[in-house]
Amino acid sequence: MGNDRDIILQALLGCAKNDENIRAVLMEGSRAFGAVDEYSDYDIVYVTRSNEPYFDGAILPFLINNFGDIAVMQTPDNGDPHDVYTHLIQFASGVRIDLTFNSLAFLSKTPFESATIILLDKDVRYANAAPPSDADFWLKHPSEEEFCGHCNQFWWCSPYVAKAVAREQLLHALELLSEGIRAEYAVMLSYLAGARNNWNKVNVGKHGCNIKNALRPDDWKYYEVLMNSYVRADNKEITLALNELMKSYQPLAAAVAKLLGYTYDPAEAKKTMRFIAERFAV
Repeated sequence: MGNDRDIILQALLGCAKNDENIRAVLMEGSRAFGAVDEYSDYDIVYVTRSNEPYFDGAILPFLINNFGDIAVMQTPDNGDPHDVYTHLIQFASGVRIDLTFNSLAFLSKTPFESATIILLDKDVRYANAAPPSDADFWLKHPSEEEFCGHCNQFWWCSPYVAKAVAREQLLHALELLSEGIRAEYAVMLSYLAGARNNWNKVNVGKHGCNIKNALRPDDWKYYEVLMNSYVRADNKEITLALNELMKSYQPLAAAVAKLLGYTYDPAEAKKTMRFIAERFAV
């Protein structure tokens, strides 16, 4: 950990040490299990007897004094602020701190995220906390019902994209392509990544940004189809992306089914593609 990061944590811990109301400090997220780069946030939790002293931005003068001007921030509605109260802060200096106040009463009923490290524990409440890891983000083996459900959702959504293109509702078509088709394709690709690695601690990252690293080189063709599906609001480009995703989804889903020992029925795909081709001339 660099000196600048040490200084940031020292300041946050110093505040907690000098405040009797704060009984523990946790750090969550990627920093907790060591996946850190220059853009990594500080996800800090102050465990309090009461959150009330920090309402209405009472801690902001301390933060500004230590970390500089705030570029933009949010105080999200997490429900009862007596349980959880949060400031999400992007400082102009580049430092990003997500500071959450959790009451002791609330935290006693809430399991820790797997990516949690104890930085300060005044009352030795969390001595038995598990070591931090990214376990919450590991891919999970789907049941056959889940696998079939995702296949069905992909094919069910496909005609909607073609219909939106036919109506020249380009923004609608792009949203459907993203939310219904590309999202389901990405799920199936993540299943392939999980199966290739025997479901052994596979974390493909936010929005699957690291998924290529979890695939074999001969699987990269599926990844390239996914990447090429990010197109402009243009009828021809959307149509081509839909067609390529549909054509690629069939062998992708079949490969996943084989690895999982599940049954894959290609009839749904063939009938859907035929319907789209005949009805919408795609």
